[in-house]
Amino acid sequence: MRHRSTVLAAALLTLASLPAASVPASAAGSDPDWPCVQILVPTLSSGQIWPGDPIEGKEGDWRAIPGTEPVLKQILDRRLDPEQEQAAIDRFADQLEADRAAVDRNAALTALFAGAFDALNQERGQAISAIKRYAHQQRVLLDSIDAALTRLQTLSADAPEAAALREEIAWRRRILDERRRNQTALCEQPVQLEQKAGRIARDIAARLD
Repeated sequence: MRHRSTVLAAALLTLASLPAASVPASAAGSDPDWPCVQILVPTLSSGQIWPGDPIEGKEGDWRAIPGTEPVLKQILDRRLDPEQEQAAIDRFADQLEADRAAVDRNAALTALFAGAFDALNQERGQAISAIKRYAHQQRVLLDSIDAALTRLQTLSADAPEAAALREEIAWRRRILDERRRNQTALCEQPVQLEQKAGRIARDIAARLD
């Protein structure tokens, strides 16, 4: 009985030490599947970062502007550092300046931002959905550990099922700990995309007339 009590106490201590975001309760906010310390904002608003003309309804305007697609793909590349993003935008703006007689420069820059913002908002939404799925799986795993611990209390220490349950609990705890370590990086993804949208907005807006 002492061995079983020791195992049970250790498992319960592990559960008690889990952050509130991993516990299946409303401690993380109104959405139990949002585990991040960052406040959940499902969709970004362009008006908060873009000082130019409204972009609503202009998300696809870049397709009609020659030379926009390559620069759009380039600035959306998450491997680019901020300096490379700005350089790509500056080259595009300089080309628009040279073609001013044929292209409405401000409209083209606005279309570039509209396309970038729309793509980043969609990517950010996908990242948020992935985090929610991840958190839901964490809650399911935590519930399964709790159920196994409850079952373990009803068994004698030398019961075959008890030994199997202890192994199962230990395995699930390892998975839970590993996934918890990955959670911080996942929660940073929407933030990074929001920051990228802000940088692109500032760099493009700086080239508006």
